[in-house]
Amino acid sequence: MWHGLKNFMSRLRRTLRRDRKQEIVELLGRFYADKMKDARQFRLHSEQMRYHHFRVKLERIADEEETHAQWLKDRIVVLGGEVPQVTAEPEDARNTWEDLRLDLLEEKHHQWELIDQLPIIERFDAATGEILRHILAEESNHRTQITDMLMRSDPIAEWPV
Repeated sequence: MWHGLKNFMSRLRRTLRRDRKQEIVELLGRFYADKMKDARQFRLHSEQMRYHHFRVKLERIADEEETHAQWLKDRIVVLGGEVPQVTAEPEDARNTWEDLRLDLLEEKHHQWELIDQLPIIERFDAATGEILRHILAEESNHRTQITDMLMRSDPIAEWPV
């Protein structure tokens, strides 16, 4: 009886581990698609920026988003998953200030989702968790840069003295 129960528990753990692995691969796939869409969106918005230094910043952010997407793609492959096709089109707003606002909201949304899922992923796969923490740190820098561009391009924003 004890041997049968041990075998059952072992099979159950393997099944749950596979399910968790599949869930994490799906999450990484969503994060990957988001990063690819974001990179396209930042490039589109950079082309529309009036100020050269804003274009340069958005291009750099787009490059970093593509790097993040590559890291995620690599982890998906290592975990035995399939890399999803990215079909989402970048969003465009009425003007460059609205574009930046949209970019900032997207970055915040991705941050919240990543923070929410990170503990689950770290329990299963420390290497993936480390990569996601690195992405999260760089995303924080992106939000700071976009916020700065928003403030500098908002004609009614007050500047500290």
